[in-house]
Amino acid sequence: MNLATLYKKAMNFEFLSLEEGMFLFQQSPLTELMYVANELRKKQVPHGKVTWQIDRNVNTTNVCIANCKFCNFYRIPGHAEAYITDMPTYRKKIE
Repeated sequence: MNLATLYKKAMNFEFLSLEEGMFLFQQSPLTELMYVANELRKKQVPHGKVTWQIDRNVNTTNVCIANCKFCNFYRIPGHAEAYITDMPTYRKKIE
């Protein structure tokens, strides 16, 4: 496995395996990843228009009574770590 082969695979819009992705994450210089990403963007959006999205998931509360087996986030009402965000704090988080 080498970086040039993986860059070429990415430039051809081929899926990378988990191992290939980990190799890129651990071995590729950030500037090279940025270059490849920009080249891919130019292929997909050839008119030079660049957009981005700021995505935030601001939780207003972690209080829940569903008791889902997979959830490690929730707290039951009255728990010491339970919270409900007040409006001033919520506004501050989303600014």
